Amino acid sequence: MSVQTDYDEIYAKRLAAIEKDPALTILSSMDQARPEGTTKATQYIVYTDYKANSSQTRFTISVYTPFENVDKYGHSKADFQSQLLVDVNRWSQRMHITVLETLGSESRLAFYDFQNMGLAQLALKAFVNLARKSEAGILDGNISSFDKENFAKLQHIFPKFGFTFDVLDADQGLAKIELKLK
Repeated sequence: MSVQTDYDEIYAKRLAAIEKDPALTILSSMDQARPEGTTKATQYIVYTDYKANSSQTRFTISVYTPFENVDKYGHSKADFQSQLLVDVNRWSQRMHITVLETLGSESRLAFYDFQNMGLAQLALKAFVNLARKSEAGILDGNISSFDKENFAKLQHIFPKFGFTFDVLDADQGLAKIELKLK
């Protein structure tokens, strides 16, 4: 079997598992073979545990790809490679990003293999779309990066999605982000 065939099988299994789980909702997906030399993920699933009409105060948006995520036995190494953890305050119509897995630098889930594939951008795009549908007014978060390279990436990524990026201390890699939707 080829590596792409392994990826196709793993992708299909993960997609079926997410679809079967009533607590999860697929926000977007793509199932295309990854052309040689491509750096962006072309086979991915973006999903959430957010429920619009619930009283939950925390949810996640996760991105899964089989690329570089298959062990020697043909199993996924991780259920997701990028994840946003969001706190919801319905009273103030605010959603606050509390964890930026793979967006920050030294995350315990930021595996080297999953960097620079566009997965964090997929999570952010899905988050902004979901927030608009849920009628959130403000999206915000705090940035803490351990190195200048990742801080520069974050400073580039968030404004692409309309966030203001207020640098508090460039040497320490500290910033605040905010997007007003209304």
